[in-house]
Amino acid sequence: MLTAQGLTKLYHGSVVLHPASFTLSAGEAVGIAGANGSGKSTLLSILAGALMPDGGDILENQTSVLANRRFYQQAVGYVPQADCLVPELTVKQQLSCWQAFTGRPVLQDRALAGLLGLTELLPKQISRLSGGMRKRVSFALALAGKPRYLIMDEAFAALDRNYRVQLENWLHDYISEGGALLWCSHEPQELHRLCSSVITLEEGHIIG
Repeated sequence: MLTAQGLTKLYHGSVVLHPASFTLSAGEAVGIAGANGSGKSTLLSILAGALMPDGGDILENQTSVLANRRFYQQAVGYVPQADCLVPELTVKQQLSCWQAFTGRPVLQDRALAGLLGLTELLPKQISRLSGGMRKRVSFALALAGKPRYLIMDEAFAALDRNYRVQLENWLHDYISEGGALLWCSHEPQELHRLCSSVITLEEGHIIG
């Protein structure tokens, strides 16, 4: 179980995330909803280990993991709204670097390669990929090794419908097998198809 405990964030002296607390359990999918600028991406970035909070803690089974980089490498998959891929690399090089960094298999996972159509992308330079192709590579990095927790920020944006359907089916299986999903989307139907509960943010406050 992953617990957000009073997470806060300030930018230039202004509070953009007020104390946020909730839990994410194995086999559970939780949605994050809210208008643009409500603090959704900030909260997800903190939970994914990509951004440090100014207050609060993140616990797994009552043990703090906030500063445990190895935990995030091995246990958390993150699909950010804007990808963090290296434009100069080929897709194969990007996947190889990620595999070496996290220890999670990407290139050897044939099922994942088939799911995302990676084989055709491997020799391509990332700077030459379309938005949908880049998103598929981001998914490959996040899903590799089936991490215990998946955090997705507007993850289906730019994806072709065919890949959306396949990935949604994968996520259903992932949750049923004990994975935990935290998913932000502007599409209510996407959230309600997978999520058992939805947290709503408004101006940095959790209101429901």
